[in-house]
Amino acid sequence: MADNESEWKDVDPKIENLPNRGRSIILFVAGGIALAILTIVGMRIRPVGLVIGVFTFMSGLTMLVRRRKFNYRPGIIVTVCGFFLLLANPRFGLVAGFAGFFLIIGAVGLVVFGLFRAIKLAWELGRFS
Repeated sequence: MADNESEWKDVDPKIENLPNRGRSIILFVAGGIALAILTIVGMRIRPVGLVIGVFTFMSGLTMLVRRRKFNYRPGIIVTVCGFFLLLANPRFGLVAGFAGFFLIIGAVGLVVFGLFRAIKLAWELGRFS
């Protein structure tokens, strides 16, 4: 049995979870882009913004109600984004400006954080080769 061990047991532990790290980079960048698009569309077109906000808010609440350990953080983020999308409707005046500002800052932050992780991963992979 010892002769038939898989190749992955010889992998350097620092790069063993490479697929998970790559997946998180893609999720950060894609999530930031999606949040920016939803925010811009939601703030420009009122009925679509309300529908997007309600759908996002309800999706986040559903994720929280299921009480799964891996859904907790994303559930809170989706719920807060949905709530801010509802507040970003221009009828709310000053609150709409703050909600839209925080959503755009969040979207930019997600993209920057994803790019930072990608650069960090590339740096680490370059050191190991």
